[in-house]
Amino acid sequence: MKIHKLIILIIIHFFLFSSKLTAQTEKFSNYKDTIHKFSFDIPIYWAIKYSKEQEGVICIPTTKVQKNIYSNCFEGIVFRIEFLNYGLDSLLKEQYDKEGDNYITSDRVSHSVPVKFIKANNWTGIRHNNICGISCNDDGFHAAAGECQFLYFSNGKTTIGIQTNGRSFEEKILERIISSFKFIN
Repeated sequence: MKIHKLIILIIIHFFLFSSKLTAQTEKFSNYKDTIHKFSFDIPIYWAIKYSKEQEGVICIPTTKVQKNIYSNCFEGIVFRIEFLNYGLDSLLKEQYDKEGDNYITSDRVSHSVPVKFIKANNWTGIRHNNICGISCNDDGFHAAAGECQFLYFSNGKTTIGIQTNGRSFEEKILERIISSFKFIN
């Protein structure tokens, strides 16, 4: 009987201890672009920089673990940032199709990828995920193996785009980027 109680206590301790490990929160830092006047949070193990090779602003991993995740098929890039000198309405008219009251886009497998509208205090935006191609170092190009995520934030005059490079954000990171994004004066 004592052995059964001991086993039960060990199991209870294991579940309590392991739940604390899985419930740890992600740590974030705030990225601020003073030229384009916006900010949002990213995990502390990522950094945003200008890349001459990519001809633009990209987010890269900074830890060994993250570099390994993004090295083989994602060119070492988490996402790219795009700066557009027009509002969301112009973006939708130029790059998306309208079906009834909804906007759609195409990817490698579908011509009807729905756009979801998002908004906060000083911006409106859209988001969608597209099946996209990725090039892996070990086995070449895969036409439909990636999932590219697109986020656009607009204050009516400027639109900021964030596009992943074939690997979508984890849900808690996606939520934090969206909830923390703001245009600054």
